Amino acid sequence: MSSLEEDFRALSFLTRRIIGLLEETDERYWILMFSRSLEQIETNNLSGATGVLGCFGGEDTFSDLILAKHLEKSDPLQFKNLNARLNGLRNETFQAARKIASRRNW
Repeated sequence: MSSLEEDFRALSFLTRRIIGLLEETDERYWILMFSRSLEQIETNNLSGATGVLGCFGGEDTFSDLILAKHLEKSDPLQFKNLNARLNGLRNETFQAARKIASRRNW
């Protein structure tokens, strides 16, 4: 079993990667949301993990985000690659945040 500190480090790494991808595509709202959570994640605060989880689920949430829609027709390969990266990071980040939030002992 990994330590809580290791779990927060992993979530911080993934959150930084998501923010980097969002910066590439100028998704300002989601950059702000993940940056706020990252501040808490870096101090090993549960609210960082729950903040990340709060971005997922429901209608018009991070789960539904499609990056660079303007590239869908003009550069379909880049469009596909950006969104494939997003899907991978989205899944990993959700799992990392859930791992922290589901701990029994705090």
